[in-house]
Amino acid sequence: MGVPENNLTWKDFFMMLGRMLLYSLPIVFLMDKPPAGRGGNLFSFLADAVFLAAVYPAARKAGFNPANWRGYLAGLNSQLIPAFKWFLLTLGVLWLAVQAFSLALAPWDLPWTNLLLFWFDNSSNPANAEARIVGLLANPLLIPVHFLSVCALAPVMEEFLYRRWFYSAMRGFMPPTAAIVLNGALFGAMHGTDFFATGLCGIFFCWCYQRSGRLAGPILVHVFVNVLATGMMFYSVLSR
Repeated sequence: MGVPENNLTWKDFFMMLGRMLLYSLPIVFLMDKPPAGRGGNLFSFLADAVFLAAVYPAARKAGFNPANWRGYLAGLNSQLIPAFKWFLLTLGVLWLAVQAFSLALAPWDLPWTNLLLFWFDNSSNPANAEARIVGLLANPLLIPVHFLSVCALAPVMEEFLYRRWFYSAMRGFMPPTAAIVLNGALFGAMHGTDFFATGLCGIFFCWCYQRSGRLAGPILVHVFVNVLATGMMFYSVLSR
């Protein structure tokens, strides 16, 4: 199936960026102050709220209607089994890609290959989120909010932005394969040190969207991936 036609413009995109900057101003004053703190849990929750408020008008223009929540739930339910199969496929390919990447670079022992391996080792490293998990365990009431943010809100907002919007626009001037790879690279780059694993996941999310023609598919795969990653981070801290 094809991807739905993109009915959002660059003007909509820059208006969304403007809203994001405007809504972020109050958070700027909290960045270096506890209990928010840059990278802290409260800061992350506030950033998610800003992102949601900035994206919402564009989502409405693209056809999202909160009153149709039953229809959206039915769409998610119909895609549940296919999405879980795609999720398992994603895990398998990610594991193979990790092994191939390490085996290909390890024997060379050159400055640039060592740099790539160092960068790769820090990609999706649970230790990078250890402080946040420890902070959540110190205040268990925040744990459900954290899961809601990471495992529900983030997949919905990111899939709308990267797949429904950016990928659909890319398909207008390049072949699907090029658009999928470029979109995955963009998705990975926006996640900083998590570039490698997140970029590969972005490629799979695009593939799911292209295959199903519905945003429910990549949203569910994204949810499964985030639930697994978050659970592994909690396990890593709790098992010490």
